[in-house]
Amino acid sequence: MKPKIHIPDIADSGRRAYRLQIDADAPLRAQVNGESVKVENLSATGIAFTTESLLTLQYYPSRIKFRVGKQVHRIDCTLRLIRKSGVIWCADFSGLSPRDQRLLSEFITWYQAEQIRKQNKKV
Repeated sequence: MKPKIHIPDIADSGRRAYRLQIDADAPLRAQVNGESVKVENLSATGIAFTTESLLTLQYYPSRIKFRVGKQVHRIDCTLRLIRKSGVIWCADFSGLSPRDQRLLSEFITWYQAEQIRKQNKKV
């Protein structure tokens, strides 16, 4: 049986890319301005996160570490804060290299496959 996949309408997404919901056990960690943040969702073009820190600027240095299979990757980039919705900050990646975008896309694809495998084991 093929898994049911729903891709939200582009009008629903502030980002023009698929947003992956991040679980607490995901092999992904992020820092904004040197402080750890809780990632809510991630796409190849942006991130949504919560933090206790007071963010008053538009741009912040960021570091994202994640694992794809057994390989660990680290991306140092700049986040451009777009908006705050409740306690969640929404930001776009600024100045990502094509390699970094490809690595993020690989992580998103790999993690989706891991989630599907985990769901199929439960059934």
